[in-house]
Amino acid sequence: MSKIKTKNIIKLDHTGQYYATGYSKENPLTFSLTVHLKEEVTPEALQQAVDDLMKRLPHFNVRLRSGFLWFYHELLNTPVKIMKQPGSFLPPRQFNKDETLTRIFYGESHFTIEILHSICDGRGLVKVMTALLIRYYKLLGYEVDNQGVIDCNASPRSEETEDAYVRFADLRKTKNKKVKRKIYVPHYEIDTSHTIIHSFKLDSLKQRAKSHNATITEYIMAHIMNEFAKKRKIDKHQGTILVGTPIDCRSFFSTESLRNFNSGKDIVMPEVENFSDIVKEVKEQFSEINAQHCQETMSAMENLVKLTHLIPLFIKKPIIQKIGEAESRGHTAMLSSLGLVKIPIEIQDKVESFSFPIAKSPHMPYQFGCVTVGNTLTLTIVTTAKDNNVIENIFSALK
Repeated sequence: MSKIKTKNIIKLDHTGQYYATGYSKENPLTFSLTVHLKEEVTPEALQQAVDDLMKRLPHFNVRLRSGFLWFYHELLNTPVKIMKQPGSFLPPRQFNKDETLTRIFYGESHFTIEILHSICDGRGLVKVMTALLIRYYKLLGYEVDNQGVIDCNASPRSEETEDAYVRFADLRKTKNKKVKRKIYVPHYEIDTSHTIIHSFKLDSLKQRAKSHNATITEYIMAHIMNEFAKKRKIDKHQGTILVGTPIDCRSFFSTESLRNFNSGKDIVMPEVENFSDIVKEVKEQFSEINAQHCQETMSAMENLVKLTHLIPLFIKKPIIQKIGEAESRGHTAMLSSLGLVKIPIEIQDKVESFSFPIAKSPHMPYQFGCVTVGNTLTLTIVTTAKDNNVIENIFSALK
């Protein structure tokens, strides 16, 4: 193999290293973001928009390479080619060895960016998708104000590739050890997964959440937990219902980085049956999310990377994959919320909705992805569960 030029190598942030090292066929660690339009996609304009975007954000056109100690990204000169969506929506899947880690699919009236989590997090991908959408419509002849959005005509900016963990982590602050629990997980089949997408009116959800003095995410989380509790009772199981939720650290620390900069919080199902009481206790747990919590969790990841730094990759990889497997077993489900995606007013009437599928996890059969555009909130579930009863009940409760 020819020697790779140093200028083509991108060092991964520490969360990116965790995702790259834990990445496998069973645990793809990929996710995607889809924009659903009210009109047909013009493939030629989309391809040109992708070409322009990749010139602006070259660190998204990379492939994964391995060194003696760690993985890294190698910049690619070959263009990212858009691909026709194969049939119905498929869950995000593993990338091939030499494939660029950013895929672009399109269908009759939608397009999708699918990405490996070693490149960026969900909030970073929202910014990238918004830039692609604006560039696409500009190429179609629309005048769009892209103030505050990535400009594809500008030069790459170093601030967008900052490893924010290095700047904000404090190794003296680490997260408290997790309490060991027996986790309730409905029956599932690891080799099978499918995607379910459902949209809701935001104003209706907001009104009902407000009646409980809760945010939209807290309200959705309470319903998810309530339906799992009903299923647990039917299954006569005693395990704890625990749903993880990622946290965007940019809410507490200022950075322009498009790379990974997130933390996480585990929400435990309160042992109460009244829905109002469930919401109240879920709210209480969400109130614990603050700058200190984020710093503790990001510092724990920094410590893990520091402790394993000098271990050769061929030894380290199976260890981190086992850690990822244990993390997967330690949750009933995951709820990832991207919040509200802001679209320039000039093209708001072109966009129907967004959807946010997350790849299956080895032993966690439910991945919930939530994203809002305008008055439409879309919940996307990638699941390996044998039946969809819990999901249908969640949808019914949120209607």
